[in-house]
Amino acid sequence: MLSNVGGYPAALVGGGGGGGARSNLLIAASVSVASLLALGLVAVSLGGSDESNTKDKGKGKGKGNKANSKSKRGKGRKQRIFMRGLYNLGNTCFLNSTLQALSSLETFNKYVSNCAESIQENTRLNGENISIDGAIILQLKEVLEQLKPQKTNVSAYSPSALINCLSKRGRWLLTRNEQDAQELFQLVSSILQTMRREVSASLFNSQFLTQNAPLENSIISTTSSSTTTVSSTQPYNPLQGMAASRIACVKCGYTAAIRHFTFDNLSLSVPRKQATTIEECLSVYTVIDKLTDFKCRYCAVETTLDRTKRELVQLTADLEAAQGSQKRIRKLRAAIEKLSEQQKTLENALATNPEAGLEGISMADPPPGMSTKQTMIARTPKILVLHLSRSIFLSSGDVIKNSSRVQVQPLLDISPFTTNGHINTSASKPISAPAYSASLFNDSALDAARLNNCLYRLNAIVIHVGGHDSGHYSAYRRVPCSVESEQIDSDSTATTRATAEDFSEKQKYLADEESRWFMISDIRSIEVSLQTVMNSGDSYLLFYERI
Repeated sequence: MLSNVGGYPAALVGGGGGGGARSNLLIAASVSVASLLALGLVAVSLGGSDESNTKDKGKGKGKGNKANSKSKRGKGRKQRIFMRGLYNLGNTCFLNSTLQALSSLETFNKYVSNCAESIQENTRLNGENISIDGAIILQLKEVLEQLKPQKTNVSAYSPSALINCLSKRGRWLLTRNEQDAQELFQLVSSILQTMRREVSASLFNSQFLTQNAPLENSIISTTSSSTTTVSSTQPYNPLQGMAASRIACVKCGYTAAIRHFTFDNLSLSVPRKQATTIEECLSVYTVIDKLTDFKCRYCAVETTLDRTKRELVQLTADLEAAQGSQKRIRKLRAAIEKLSEQQKTLENALATNPEAGLEGISMADPPPGMSTKQTMIARTPKILVLHLSRSIFLSSGDVIKNSSRVQVQPLLDISPFTTNGHINTSASKPISAPAYSASLFNDSALDAARLNNCLYRLNAIVIHVGGHDSGHYSAYRRVPCSVESEQIDSDSTATTRATAEDFSEKQKYLADEESRWFMISDIRSIEVSLQTVMNSGDSYLLFYERI
């Protein structure tokens, strides 16, 4: 009898942590195509041609026929596609699903390939041995190559070489306990970033010394061959974005300097409710939080200044009352002079930069007051990775999983969660306000979002079925349509007001809804409908590529 786990056939999901591949494979063999169709897991079209879409192709005139031609993009004959699985080598479903998701990202594949080529070039020029991190990147490149869509059905691939390299980097992978997919992603991302810096510096030094060229020519010239070679060893990291964080005091209104930091993924808290959306999770990430334990620097300087003024008044009164002892008078005058200088320094700090170092001044320690904190995206990455944090910490000390179903869409406009170049320092207002409505059916929203690098297309999802400490990881990944799409003229929507139907058509084009989706669980893969992907609900990692 076929049981269900989280709404998916047990034959596809597998056992806890991904073990028991042989038994699950036997169960999978017993599942008929008809039953999978009934479950909604198989896409309606698995190949062949649709005569209704191709019979009168190219016939007809006028705007209506042009619209119809757009709606029929990619609906010709579909080639059979086979997705290669990965062997589960002992609770490695977390690794298999993450690799499947990464392999769907064209920009990431190019980045890894460029990094691997730089490592090999560095080894050739400098005669150095490949480091552990370098070996991980080379093995990662090999696995990504093996996971490309196949024209024929091929057997699963074993990622044992990559696992061996990762095990040398961190012994956590050697344990038989289930690991976390996000931790693996962060490890891979940090290795790529570190090796990119190290290899780029090494290659620059070796090439500069061998070419015997002036330093300024090697750096500044944009036409010399040396510059071209060096710059090619520094591929842009498509995972890296930048966020802006602001803390503002409610009492005095002071806003500390906006702090910028880079990120390769955003960890979003999932609201504790039955169902939510990815936009709501992003809203929680960028919400204005209230802090009660923050010590405002401006308030500290201001309190110190008030104390200094009080001490000056008291010392001045003591000096006026002092009689007889010249030693005491000199001492009081020195103290007054010191406090007067301190007062000038504190007043200057308040007027110019409260964060400036105030050496030699004993700062007052006012009680913490109310302040606000907000974080927004300042520079969007080419690849946006969202981690849905589902941990719930109970007062008893136990940790359970938040099973809220998170609804996703093929397109994601993150404009409402990004800065727009105009910074607001008010403690009660957002760092930046969205420049336009986030509705995708607005007549200019899609074009504006693309222009501002804020429009993303969903490429892969890593899902987790099970409890907080156990379960199984699998992945959905998108395979772009092989039929060349028509180019939409973005200027056409600038002069005429489009209808909701028009923008629904443009939405479908940008979302590339003619793409095909596959669910892959270790060695098993099956084609699914887009609707199945959107309704999965158990998302843990989401991978978007900027359009």
